[in-house]
Amino acid sequence: MKQLAVNRACGPNAPAVAKSSIPSMLSKQFIQQIVRPEPLSTTHHECRHCGYSVEEDVDECPQCGSREIAAYDLE
Repeated sequence: MKQLAVNRACGPNAPAVAKSSIPSMLSKQFIQQIVRPEPLSTTHHECRHCGYSVEEDVDECPQCGSREIAAYDLE
């Protein structure tokens, strides 16, 4: 009788929905992303004049205007 009360409160398909959503949340791809995330970039770009960190494709420092951008490979 208690089972019937739970089904009425959650809807008649609640157990089926719960069972069907768990495997999709724990898919192989999802687990691999958690266990083995993709490596981040190992190159750091910064202005040689002021030391401001810039994006890879920037030709001029937005902070001081210098065109001397250094790229450091981090290991």
